[in-house]
Amino acid sequence: MSSYQKTFTLNVKDIDLIENALREKIGVLARILLASDNAKTSECETNEAKIRELTELMGKIHNQKIFYGSVHRTGAPISG
Repeated sequence: MSSYQKTFTLNVKDIDLIENALREKIGVLARILLASDNAKTSECETNEAKIRELTELMGKIHNQKIFYGSVHRTGAPISG
């Protein structure tokens, strides 16, 4: 039985493209919410849930990055 792949090989450009697509989708969903005058319909609740889910995904991606300031001069990550 096959299993899910647990690691992926993505470069910085790939991650940037994913982040931009997520931001665009969040923006589209937010504009729909604003246009509906924040009425509490099932579509609005669904869009709010999607925005929350996508924002959490953006956070996961962000938290896995090692930024220049977080790297020791030897190249090893500095534990937080």
